[in-house]
Parts: sequence; C-alpha cells; structure tokens
Amino acid sequence: MPKHATILAVNKHLHPVRLATYTSRCGNDPYLALELYKWNLQLSAAFQQVLAVTEVALRNSIDEQLRIWNAGQPRHSPPGGTHGRDWLLDPARPLNSLTRDSRRTATNHATAADGTRDAAHPRKGVPVTHDDILAQITFGVWPKLLPTKITTDTSYRARRILWQQALHHAFPHNTNDPNGYIVADRAGRLHGLRNRVSHMEPLLGVNITARHNDALRLLAAISPEVRDWCAGMSTVIEIRRKCPIEL
Repeated sequence: MPKHATILAVNKHLHPVRLATYTSRCGNDPYLALELYKWNLQLSAAFQQVLAVTEVALRNSIDEQLRIWNAGQPRHSPPGGTHGRDWLLDPARPLNSLTRDSRRTATNHATAADGTRDAAHPRKGVPVTHDDILAQITFGVWPKLLPTKITTDTSYRARRILWQQALHHAFPHNTNDPNGYIVADRAGRLHGLRNRVSHMEPLLGVNITARHNDALRLLAAISPEVRDWCAGMSTVIEIRRKCPIEL
C-alpha cells in the first residue's frame, strides 16, 4: 500500500471532483478509490485495443462496399455517366448528403497531417489520397450510415437505401438481422463506449460483458477469423474480474 502522504498527493492532483465517482463507490476510502481508478484505467486500455480492431475492421468493410456501390451509380449532373469508386471525393446520392460534413472535416485533417510530416518523410507533399481521408473519418460516422428504426429521422430513407444496395454486403456473416438494426445498434453502442474510454470516463456503470460481446459479435458479422483473433488478444473480461469492489 502506498504511503498516506502519497495517497493524499495523488488525490489532490487527480482532483477530488474527478475521483468523486470512485470515492463514493468506496465508502470514502481514499486508498480504495485510487485502486478503483487504476482498475478503470486498465479496463479502458483493454477496451481500447478491442475497439481499435473493431473500428478498423468496420471502417474497411464498409469502405470496400461503398467503393463498389459508388462506381455503379449514375451521375445526375454533367458530364453524366457514372461516379467513380472514390466515394470520399465523388460520392453519389444519397451518400453525398449523409457524409458531406464528415468528408470535409476528414479531408482537412488529412491535408493538415501532411503539413506536420518531416521533410524527409517519403510521403511529404504527396497529394492526399482516398486512404488518407478514410483514416481521418471518425468512428461516429459509421453508425450513422447504418439503418435506423426511427422512421421520422431525416436520414431514414437514405440509410435504408445504402443498406439494401451496399452495406449489407459489409457484414456477410450477419444472420437473423435482415434490416441491419442489430448491427447498427451494436456499432452505436460501441461508438458511445469509445467516447467514454477516449475521455477516460468511469466505466463503473457500463455493462462490460455486454459491450465486449457487442464488439466481438460485430466483428463476427464481418469476419469470424478476425473475431477469434481479437477475442484471443482481449484482456477485458480478465480485468473485469479483478475489480477491487463488487460491481
């Protein structure tokens, strides 16, 4: 156990307000509160690994299908013909309206990233590519492309079109979910968890097992092999069992 002075110093510099959630769960025991805080950091780090794999697999699977779909869509303005595969630079309807703001932001970030590269970097000054922009698209964009049950949502029809024409192919192992609602709900919940983890917020009220299952089942809908690999790497459930208090 750390010295009393150490406990007081850490509580002071992490700030009592930040630790209040942990302290209240530990009967105002400052040492136990710090143990719980440390456990929360470890759990966040473990979830971060699982979420990182899930986000990249989700992004790339959706991107692959959007490239195929976009290339076959008619262009409704001159010069006519069809759109190209690069949906981030030349999106067809209704993808253009669904992603307008996120594409603009991602393009700006990709351009800025080039400015921070060292002069000796092999890609310094190279034009921004589809993959550069794709890497800057945030997790929160993907759930908003997937179907919603809310028929009054202004994007309801557009998301339904994308699911039916393209995005259901991004989840080839998805079963008993023809409308894509289960996939969409899992992606949405994982986005919420990612925000909590990224901001180092308490996970004490999170159903840890359920969110871990969300990630693995979403991966399984994309690729059972990736799911198995991620499950074998994950330490989320192991760390959950080591919680210093009863959740």
